[in-house]
Amino acid sequence: MKRYLTILALSLLSIAAFAQEDGKNPVSRLSRDTILIGDQIEWIFDFQLAEGEELFLQEPEDHPVEGIETISKMTLDTLSVKRGIAEIEGRSIITGFDSGSFYLPQLIAIFQRNSGKLDTVLIDGPVLEVTVPPIDTATFELNDIKGQIKYPLTFKEAAFWFGMLLLLAAVVYLIWRFISYRRKNMSFFGKPVAADPPHIVALRSLEKTRAQKLWQAGKQKQFYTAVTDALRQYMSARYDIGAMEDTSAELFDDLKDKDIDPALFDRIKELFTTADYVKFAKHTASEAENEDAIPVAVKFVNDTYMQQVESESKETGKQDQQQ
Repeated sequence: MKRYLTILALSLLSIAAFAQEDGKNPVSRLSRDTILIGDQIEWIFDFQLAEGEELFLQEPEDHPVEGIETISKMTLDTLSVKRGIAEIEGRSIITGFDSGSFYLPQLIAIFQRNSGKLDTVLIDGPVLEVTVPPIDTATFELNDIKGQIKYPLTFKEAAFWFGMLLLLAAVVYLIWRFISYRRKNMSFFGKPVAADPPHIVALRSLEKTRAQKLWQAGKQKQFYTAVTDALRQYMSARYDIGAMEDTSAELFDDLKDKDIDPALFDRIKELFTTADYVKFAKHTASEAENEDAIPVAVKFVNDTYMQQVESESKETGKQDQQQ
């Protein structure tokens, strides 16, 4: 809005009246005419405005002249209203960071009269004197710049940083302890964590795969990968073989001498063959194959686990007889 008003005022300078009635021209002044470098001073504008008239005032720029800066934008205040004439005062705070005499620039005010006429008026800027503090030449003595004053470190200052260092060390230690014990399958307090038996882990994984309904959603590759991975992990723990790294052929070669029921052996081998076709040959398994996959895997886990239990029971019975 300010920019628009400024452009409008400049275009009207050649055609508009340059004055109001006698004694009513807007004026600008300073709250005092002299300041020291860095002090602040008010730039004041006085106006008279008849009832119903409007005033558009150009605000001082951020740097009205070189060496002078505007601290706050102009604010307008109505001082009084007498006989339909309003006394208006505008105030803007400025400062100077260089010494000398500064002629503040003219500003433009546009009055819209009740008749619809626009009057454009130039407001002369006052002169601001910026001075430096006086120096007593009789007692003045030139000295070198003093170095920084070094104060001793207090206990309160040191305690804060020492506490932060201890806190950081404690956090690092706790993180290291948690990771280290987790790798050793131990709790945070160093107690061994009882791991679930391999058959429980396998059955839980197979049940999770069943609940996901992957093959029903057309994700046969993910389905067979999940089923065979659960079986491979179980075989690795149950028979102490590298089932996770073996190919299917190598896996079943390792299982030949593990005393597995031949019929169950053939069914689980057939499951892995179907899985390899699905995963690597883009084969689409039949609905019957998909429905049988998890039941066959579960039967393999349960039967081989029970075989292990029976074997351990026999060994325990033999030891009791020998004693």
